[in-house]
Amino acid sequence: MPRIECRPETGPAKSFELAPGGVVVLGRAEEADLRLEDEPRLSRRHAELSVENGRLRVKRLPEASNPIFRGGTASAEFELEAGEYFVIGRTRFWFFGDGAPAARSAAAKLMATEGVADTLTREELYSLGTVGPTDRLRLRDLLELPGLLRLRSRGDFYGHVASLLRHATGAQWACACDDNGAVLGQDGPGDAAGRLSRTVVAKALAEAPRPTLYRWDAAAVDVKATALTGVDWAICAAASAAGEPARLFYAAGAGQRDPADLRACAQFVGLVSDIVSRAVGNDRLQAEQGRLQHFFAGPVIEKVLQAADPAALTPRAASSTIMFFDIREFSKLTEQKSATILQYVAELRAAMTAMTEIILREHGVVLLYMGDGILACWNVPFAEPDHVDRACRAALEMSVRLGAVTRGWRCGIGMHTGEVVAGALGSDQIFSYGVLGAVVNQASRIEGLTKLLEVPILVTETVARAVSAAVGSCARVGRFQPAGMDAGLDLYALRGPGGADPSDATYADALAAFERGDFDGALQRLGALPQSYGPAKFLAAQAIEKKRYPPPAGWDGLLKITQK
Repeated sequence: MPRIECRPETGPAKSFELAPGGVVVLGRAEEADLRLEDEPRLSRRHAELSVENGRLRVKRLPEASNPIFRGGTASAEFELEAGEYFVIGRTRFWFFGDGAPAARSAAAKLMATEGVADTLTREELYSLGTVGPTDRLRLRDLLELPGLLRLRSRGDFYGHVASLLRHATGAQWACACDDNGAVLGQDGPGDAAGRLSRTVVAKALAEAPRPTLYRWDAAAVDVKATALTGVDWAICAAASAAGEPARLFYAAGAGQRDPADLRACAQFVGLVSDIVSRAVGNDRLQAEQGRLQHFFAGPVIEKVLQAADPAALTPRAASSTIMFFDIREFSKLTEQKSATILQYVAELRAAMTAMTEIILREHGVVLLYMGDGILACWNVPFAEPDHVDRACRAALEMSVRLGAVTRGWRCGIGMHTGEVVAGALGSDQIFSYGVLGAVVNQASRIEGLTKLLEVPILVTETVARAVSAAVGSCARVGRFQPAGMDAGLDLYALRGPGGADPSDATYADALAAFERGDFDGALQRLGALPQSYGPAKFLAAQAIEKKRYPPPAGWDGLLKITQK
């Protein structure tokens, strides 16, 4: 006798027989002929059901408050063949014909002409419906997959997944493969690579992560997917993780199966595909995060990993503040014997750790360690509106902290801000995040001038104008043309907020006299400054040289530096 089987997402299934020719009412009320209390979206009297000529007629009653879905579309009246279903709320109502095997009923007619392709909805894929007595074992298998991925080689892991799919679905063979059809792991006789239906695979890729179920019939003439010898059905699910190629999970078997059972198997294959892809993606994410932590601050890492644009690290022009840090006189130690150098390695590591900590705290990016030096930048790969302030605050703290974590070591820091090219640079084999451009080269040369001027931190005029008074104060030390550069740069000594030196005003007067060619006036003023005022010694030496070798007419005070 024909019957209706009600399968809710949770709870047991219920079956009702339907007498041909009669009309029954489906609902929640006591007077309903087919009463289902567990479906909250079912009205007291929801639909009339009748069986005529082996087909189920469904008619929504006017008092029904919720729609009836057939094939994902709300319908007020329709007919079903055996093996088809309709949905109300979270319950599927399957119709099975008079004595016909569930898998052969309605589907057989369709398969005889073109085959049956079906894709599960997202709701079906992630539903919690009852599959059968092996549910708990399947759930355990699913939960174990992420752990197995970390413990086994990829080949062993995908072989395990294929075996799991084969046994869980009752397939003749199963495999995992990439989107080019290369088999990653398989279970069952023969070579799975040549037995995949391209149509089924293409549909699974197009519908990912929803699994695709396809059923063939031996009598099929005009099928949409090429029938495979000895195979009556196939299930394929595809999913991909960020930065990884798509992976497909495929199971195929023979014999006619209950459509509901096959859909449950498709759900399982889809869940395996989804869980494996998420696990692969998570492992890749952790690996990327570990790699990025070596030169990105935590907040910047989060932005990179969460960026909607996968090209977040692609080289591009951007405004950035560049810092070059170097430990003074440390290079002299490297000229000694290796045994002597090793005595300072631990102290150097402590110094670099402290400096890096400060840079990262201010959302800077550590691009490169150069022995006793650091190259860092701000405002890339993601914008930091106050990047100049952050860089200056970091520089000021670094110059103080270095002496505290070492035996009084001192540093030189050069900074410039402007347009650079920033992004993943290097080769096809190895790359790292980097910056290129005149601003970078100039910042490097400026760091070198800190030794000549005996100033811990030198910045360009662009930085001096941008830094806020709450972060630091700047005093101009002169106009310089660093070695290898064509343009002149006005450089400033950076000090803490309110940290102006009492000698700054006198030096400013001396510098003005020097730049207009009054070298005697410059020397007179410089002589009044303390020996500890570093720029005064350098400028006095330059004034003496200019007196001996007068500059050409039209000289504007530009100091050309020949040594790097």
